[in-house]
Amino acid sequence: MKILYRYIFKEHVGPFFFALFVIFFILIMDFILELLNLVIGKGLNAFIILQVFVLNLAWMAALAVPMAVLVSTLMAFGRLSQDNEITALKASGVSLYRVVMPALVASLFVALGMVIFNNQVLPEANHKARLLMADIHQKRPTVNLKENVFIDEVPGYHILIKKVDPRSSDVEGITIYDQKERRLPRTIIAEKGRVEFSPDGNTLIFNLFNGEIHETDEKDPNKYRRVSFNKQTIYIQDVGDKLVRTNSEYRTDREKSANQMLEDIKGLETNVKTSQAQILKQVKTALSKILEGKKDIHSEDQAPIKKKEAIEYLIRKNKNVFSQLESEEQNIHSQKREINSLLVEVHKKYALPAACVVFILVGAPLGIMARKGGMTVGLGLSLGFFVLYWAFLIGGEELADRQLIPAFWAMWSANILIGGAGTYILIKSAKETTFISWKWTRKFMPKRFRKTQIAEEK
Repeated sequence: MKILYRYIFKEHVGPFFFALFVIFFILIMDFILELLNLVIGKGLNAFIILQVFVLNLAWMAALAVPMAVLVSTLMAFGRLSQDNEITALKASGVSLYRVVMPALVASLFVALGMVIFNNQVLPEANHKARLLMADIHQKRPTVNLKENVFIDEVPGYHILIKKVDPRSSDVEGITIYDQKERRLPRTIIAEKGRVEFSPDGNTLIFNLFNGEIHETDEKDPNKYRRVSFNKQTIYIQDVGDKLVRTNSEYRTDREKSANQMLEDIKGLETNVKTSQAQILKQVKTALSKILEGKKDIHSEDQAPIKKKEAIEYLIRKNKNVFSQLESEEQNIHSQKREINSLLVEVHKKYALPAACVVFILVGAPLGIMARKGGMTVGLGLSLGFFVLYWAFLIGGEELADRQLIPAFWAMWSANILIGGAGTYILIKSAKETTFISWKWTRKFMPKRFRKTQIAEEK
């Protein structure tokens, strides 16, 4: 049996890594299209670009591995069935359950590895990727000096230069509109000048000659000031092309492990209980004031008072209490929604790895029944099941965030449904009960393969 188990396991290795490569390629290409303009516009070096890709490979792996398991299972068992090896094994007294067992055990190890990956590697990668992307968004490219074109790359400044000497840093006809940290703009005009960067490359220095400064007094807009100069130096900061890396302790839910989120949930549940106790206290206080208010009503006027007038009077007396109760209720609703959102992420860290096992259960019998569909049927079925699975996850997450269903069912319903269907199909296949026909796939095959398949079935 060890030889058989090793043989079946080896049948999965090649298709698994091939599918993993294809899925990664698709996800990376989509990722490149999203970030291409950002990367080009910011002038990033190769090392930073490599960091962006490596850090974003983490979330891609969380999606790609379960799908690669499904593809490899369909292709491996489809190949074994196509070459009648499954039939030979059954004839030798080997049950289908034993044939599936190596892949199932391997999927358990893959699922365990993905659980560790999702709780240790993925949160750190997501955290670093978010910080890096934030730093990239804030990065400013080096100022590119062009003739007769406004330079708007530096926030707070608009720079116009009539003539630029390409062999040196000399410029002529400089106009600078300075609005940085000013309510009213300041205009600087000079006949000529020299442009250079500070040693750290982060400050642009204009050495201007024969010019004027025009500005309006911000304290008194009726006053206007014009200053002439022979030489003036203007420093414009934050124009370098260096990427400043920042650190932050703040983490989103996708940047935390399951244990970290469970700790956050405990804190939120404590806050909810505190708010509920506060509401109960305010209600008791309001009731006591209402009872006192009844006495006030009768003492103000001995004439009989209608019920509606009494209620309006009591509401006016306790208007602040009602607003406080409403505020506490909104606070509780917000915290419960955040709890549900965190619970969804906690379950997702285990539901996605569990899909590796689920896809073995459904992929093995379907691969055997698909037979000569080969890679086309394998990839097609994989895509169909994964789209169905992902639709369940997205829909479940949305319903859980709206507090319409519990977080457990939001994340595990797809595993339970597809796993149950896979187990049922596996039992039927082990009993050699045919209940799904793949004859409809013939019309997509070339004629020579179609004739061969019909002849083999006869």
